[in-house]
Amino acid sequence: MGLFRLQRLAEASSTNDVVKEALERGEAEGLAVTAQRQSGGYGRQGRSWASPVGGMYLSVLLRPQVACAQLPTLSLVVAVAVRRALASLLPEASGRRVRVKWPNDVVCAETGEGQALAFRKLVGISLEQHAGGLCVGIGANVLPPAGEAAPVAGKNEPAYLEELGLGGTCEPQAAIDEVRGAVLRELEGAYRRWLAEGFAPFAQEYADHELLAGCLVAIEDRNGSPLAAGLVEGVDGQGHLLVREEGVTAPVAVSSGEAHVARARYQLSSS
Repeated sequence: MGLFRLQRLAEASSTNDVVKEALERGEAEGLAVTAQRQSGGYGRQGRSWASPVGGMYLSVLLRPQVACAQLPTLSLVVAVAVRRALASLLPEASGRRVRVKWPNDVVCAETGEGQALAFRKLVGISLEQHAGGLCVGIGANVLPPAGEAAPVAGKNEPAYLEELGLGGTCEPQAAIDEVRGAVLRELEGAYRRWLAEGFAPFAQEYADHELLAGCLVAIEDRNGSPLAAGLVEGVDGQGHLLVREEGVTAPVAVSSGEAHVARARYQLSSS
């Protein structure tokens, strides 16, 4: 029997709000709530997420029984699962462009000019602990909205799965349903394995598709204060971003819960 049971809504303030109310009622793990549009969608660290018709808006209710130290890595595992799902629906060349930007944005990598690190955002993911459980929110740009495109998560330019060659159907709602189905399938398998084995089975796959590896970055906390600046060496077993600052022997391990990437560019070759 599958883990997820799907509740469909025409509109919600946010599917996250519906799941958090369910957590407060003591709802069992596995509730998945989707809506055609959201009037008050939001993503990681509470950033607003424009939610017109054409996107896939999904929140799931989880109650993981794991050690506290393991919990932050679920954010990265969800990103791996979503990236897998999207890549499986796209032509191979487009699928290779689908990357994870630490900690859990799923983006479309572009060809940068000079030092620019170019990407557009496909998916925003949020995880919130609430009322003894966890609300995982996933918002994906499937089809461009009618009329003027709305901004995605403030500063990020959106990319849409349709323009990357999402196939199999020409009917808009069917395309959104196809994306949701793929995401739920991959998420269920990844979640069950993470419960049993932790982040270790996902570490190499995450590293293979991480956008920032080898880039020079500046990391800030939620208030804009600097935390680290230097070369990204990857992530550790707890999902921390490893940033090696100039002249420092050991890299700084940055927690996703307290930070965001303020600036990133390619490292210049010394040759």
